[in-house]
Amino acid sequence: MHLDLFEQPGQNTYFSHLLTRKAIEHLTRNGPRRGHASVPAILFTAAVVAVMAVVWALWEGWRPEPLLPEERFVVDDPIVHIPKVGLVARVAMQDGEDVVRFVEALQRGGVTAVALQATMRAIPQAISRARAAFARRVLIGVAGVRTAQDVQEAVRAGAEFVLMTSVEAEAARACQDASVLAIPGAFTATEIGYAWSLRTGLVALFPAGGVGPAYVRAILRETPDITVVAAGGITPEIAGEFIRAGAAAVVASDEWEVGEARDLDAMTRRARAFIDAIDRARMRPVRPAPPTRPIEGPDIR
Repeated sequence: MHLDLFEQPGQNTYFSHLLTRKAIEHLTRNGPRRGHASVPAILFTAAVVAVMAVVWALWEGWRPEPLLPEERFVVDDPIVHIPKVGLVARVAMQDGEDVVRFVEALQRGGVTAVALQATMRAIPQAISRARAAFARRVLIGVAGVRTAQDVQEAVRAGAEFVLMTSVEAEAARACQDASVLAIPGAFTATEIGYAWSLRTGLVALFPAGGVGPAYVRAILRETPDITVVAAGGITPEIAGEFIRAGAAAVVASDEWEVGEARDLDAMTRRARAFIDAIDRARMRPVRPAPPTRPIEGPDIR
């Protein structure tokens, strides 16, 4: 038995070498003289190798994650992606003229799911422009819709999910018909249960900021099968608390504006603060900001 059998590429850590050598030394020292290892020696060696594998896994697991390649930033299905990233940024605007600048500022801070809110006259243009500029890099949804017709117009423009502030059954069913994720807003346990019965996938607890993370914890204690997104009054200072309370994600919708006009750098800093708070709450390495240049590939509208 030779050491090079254990020195596979990428596994030349100090612990793996040390434990392997100890196992081989014990086998050599305690095995029978006739060239065959005793059963206790073989069992001991197997146990040491198993321990070595566990130590290797723990050792690798505690290392900071490397910078992610750009391909890892390609967005998933909304029902998968939103809980994974933990954040949706809701952006209210008067028209769709500046939507690309706003979404780009948020993306620089790490946001990869944005819900646009505007008048129904402006929302199709805003969604279309955002989808054309950020396809496969940022999920573009719509916020504030209430009717099935509003949902249909937003979906035709390219909306990938629909965020609501109340439970609108007809709008939720229109989302199902269009195979688009609906996130209805609800507050009481009865409303939350009804929203979940519509098979929406996610339910937005709205407004969550006024009641705090303890309310999320209480709701999930009684209905652990419901996936809750905390929305309304969420700031970077309390976003992590809602995540630790069990919320799958938070909706950031406050104070994207600075004075009369939007400060794009301030939007980026605030988005970064949300992302950092969520990563700390989930005890994972702080993720780098996604690339801002286009990724090659077809639009997956």
